[in-house]
Amino acid sequence: MRKTEESAMGTIHYQGRYKMGQKYIEDEYGVLYSEDGAVLLGYNREVFHCAEYRIKDGVKILAANAFHNCQTLKSIFIPDSVIEDDGSIFEGCENLEEARVSVNLKNPDIAMFSGCSSLRYVELQEGLESIGENMFYGCTALKHIALPSTILYLFGDTFCVSGIEDIALHEGIKEIGHDAFNGCYHLKKLVIPSTVEHIGSWLVQGHKEFEGVTCKSSKFRVEDEALISNEEDSLLACWTKMTEYHLPASVKNIRSVLNNQIETLYIDTPLDEIGFEAFIGCSSLKKIAYNATVRINKSANFSWARD
Repeated sequence: MRKTEESAMGTIHYQGRYKMGQKYIEDEYGVLYSEDGAVLLGYNREVFHCAEYRIKDGVKILAANAFHNCQTLKSIFIPDSVIEDDGSIFEGCENLEEARVSVNLKNPDIAMFSGCSSLRYVELQEGLESIGENMFYGCTALKHIALPSTILYLFGDTFCVSGIEDIALHEGIKEIGHDAFNGCYHLKKLVIPSTVEHIGSWLVQGHKEFEGVTCKSSKFRVEDEALISNEEDSLLACWTKMTEYHLPASVKNIRSVLNNQIETLYIDTPLDEIGFEAFIGCSSLKKIAYNATVRINKSANFSWARD
């Protein structure tokens, strides 16, 4: 390994908490580490051409954007010495196919594998507590994944616009963030564990192949092909395949419909609120019909044509 104080402008790729010009060590493949070997800083674009790479044992931190947009990388191994990352580590690595994540990286930061469209296999370890926001966003080749039983939180956009076909959410999960499965057009069904206490808006896309949500949590209920929160009587998801759909009478708030099959939505009972972008993703929706007794007490956004 060779020690260097600074690189030629444009050849080194790293950012975040570490700045250009600081001292680093570059290994024989062109990957840059801090002088003490504790931090992976990035890679030298002119030197690094590896299809497979194993991060060195002893590394504790992965700096932000360390391998961002690296197009040669196909396989990555993150050793168990890694305990922290600064986000977007492999974002945009479109040829990355497989990855192994450290057992001691309990809470990955945002967008670790976002945009890795060739990613088909990820080994996640028991002990993982959360799936970071946007972690698998746009991973269209990722059809199956085994989630550790230790996971407590799925943050926003976790699997949004991915290729996921089936997924097992274990008992113990407390929170599922917004857009967690939005745009997953190959997902067949979803089971909500009894331990889930919070579900964000735009949970899952209602599409022609989706069979529905089974809910074991007492915080929510399934009614007329819709997932509804018990605390606020809020509509969170709807997977009907009918082109004409009557909103369940028990719904008092519409947080998200996210269904591309409905053409006409009938609202027959009073509402307290239609939430901001409640109809986003409702690309087939042409008409909302509500009778004279319906009250909409707060401002609503009727931009349902957006995908």
